[in-house]
Amino acid sequence: MSERVVLAHSGDPESSAAIRWLVAEARADVVAVTVDLGQGGEDLAAVRRRALDLGAVEAVVTDARDEFAEQHCLPALRAHALDRHPMVAELSRPLIAKHLVAAADEFGANAVAGFGTDVAALDPRLAVITPERGRHPGGGKARCPLRHNIWGWGAHRAPDWSLDPEELTITFDAGVPVAIDGETVTALQAIQELNRRAGAHGVGLLDTHQAPGATALITAHRELEELTLDRELARFKRTVGHRWAELVHDGRWYSPLKDALDAFIADSQHQVSGEVRIVLHAGRAQVRDRRAEEPWCAANAPTWYDSSQRLAQPCG
Repeated sequence: MSERVVLAHSGDPESSAAIRWLVAEARADVVAVTVDLGQGGEDLAAVRRRALDLGAVEAVVTDARDEFAEQHCLPALRAHALDRHPMVAELSRPLIAKHLVAAADEFGANAVAGFGTDVAALDPRLAVITPERGRHPGGGKARCPLRHNIWGWGAHRAPDWSLDPEELTITFDAGVPVAIDGETVTALQAIQELNRRAGAHGVGLLDTHQAPGATALITAHRELEELTLDRELARFKRTVGHRWAELVHDGRWYSPLKDALDAFIADSQHQVSGEVRIVLHAGRAQVRDRRAEEPWCAANAPTWYDSSQRLAQPCG
């Protein structure tokens, strides 16, 4: 009986070659799983057809864009997990692994190609295969086949630096973006809209990546936290956010420590509600002013604060 292996297939030459190897060399029945995280490019129905043409016995396309935005990008936003580059592959890898494990259960597979750390955390009974070396029991941290998604992508197009400055207002409710310029949005819609508008101004060009939506949202969220969080809480949250980013970077999304950090960050967000006005221009997302629903020590302060104002100590 042939081994049945689940493989993440993005349609690129690398993952397509992996299907060929598993079918021809490993004599495996391959289940190809394509997870839509907003990466764009080739039509995913064509990607599915190619997987079948290459010999896969099953090929599945899953639209996980809302799931990715709500369960992966939002936690990264609230943790301020953006440094020299956006966490594009790091955020997408555990979600892809989750769908690979689900497909293994659905189609009766006993092995998954790559994603060893995440797969082991989700279902240690599954074997992990690397097409280059054949079977090995534990598996290391696999490279994510999706290097582009709604949270960021490889920079490939020069922005229009001649655009006039553009102002917009982002509304947050408990740390979650819920409206742009008064129009209600989902997490996915917020990221997509800011990718479009901030991206046109060159916002979020980081090394060889661009993350305009992530950069604009984190910039606005950080400013609102400075207005709404207790000083000591805000200081400790920065430490927690750095550790959160380290864990995700190291492939420890499914770990007890990250779960604990998630709980702390979520608890810190109850007061992070209000509006932030930002100006997009010449590669920058600059906060103009912000308004909190309940500033933690601003009982007698004006409604709006410009970006230079800080609340340095508790009231009373």
